Amino acid sequence: MASVVERHFESGEVILHRMPFVVESGVLPPQICDVKPMVVVEDGPELISLFLPAGTPTKLSVPLTRGQRRPWFDGESKLVDSTWSRWNALFLIVPGEWRATWAWWTPDWDFLGWYVNLQEPIRRTPVGFDVRDLQLDLLVDPARHWQWKDELESSVETGVISTAVAERTRAEGIAAIADVEAGAWPFTAEMNAWRPDEGWPAPTLPKVRLEGLLHLYDAEHWSDPKRL
Repeated sequence: MASVVERHFESGEVILHRMPFVVESGVLPPQICDVKPMVVVEDGPELISLFLPAGTPTKLSVPLTRGQRRPWFDGESKLVDSTWSRWNALFLIVPGEWRATWAWWTPDWDFLGWYVNLQEPIRRTPVGFDVRDLQLDLLVDPARHWQWKDELESSVETGVISTAVAERTRAEGIAAIADVEAGAWPFTAEMNAWRPDEGWPAPTLPKVRLEGLLHLYDAEHWSDPKRL
């Protein structure tokens, strides 16, 4: 299924990076659960890179009952104001791939390594990009030692992620590990030196009604079990 928009964004433009929460068992409709404004570094056919500085205001869904596992039904969660406060992060996404690699630093630019977020291929929207998180990640330190951060099996147990998608996700994670161990891009020492353009704006959330912020532009795609 083609993306609903083909607009590309300019370097330095502020966009919205949003995450729809999709339950593959179909017990809930897809809905946006995470909204982060980011600055476009590059938007090309081979690479999309986005900058998320420490201190950026965001929106995040949280359960009303602390620790409750997803899926959350109506009345069980709320969208709250939050702040991306602990890291400067550069999101590196190859269109069509089932992962994004985040290079990250402290707010004072001490390099922390990489975070590989396993996710469905990125989708364009009129306001930025939407992407579905798949609950499996890799933490990679500056020396390229890695470890899993794994919530995938519990998501399969609750029907959020199907067994087939879980297998595809883990295979992508294993491919990422091979890149880490080989020192392939972007797992290179040169990444430490990256810095944002001083002229870029500080990203902020747009002043629109909440309904507009959470509007799912590509609902047909996210509701289609054959999209994968």
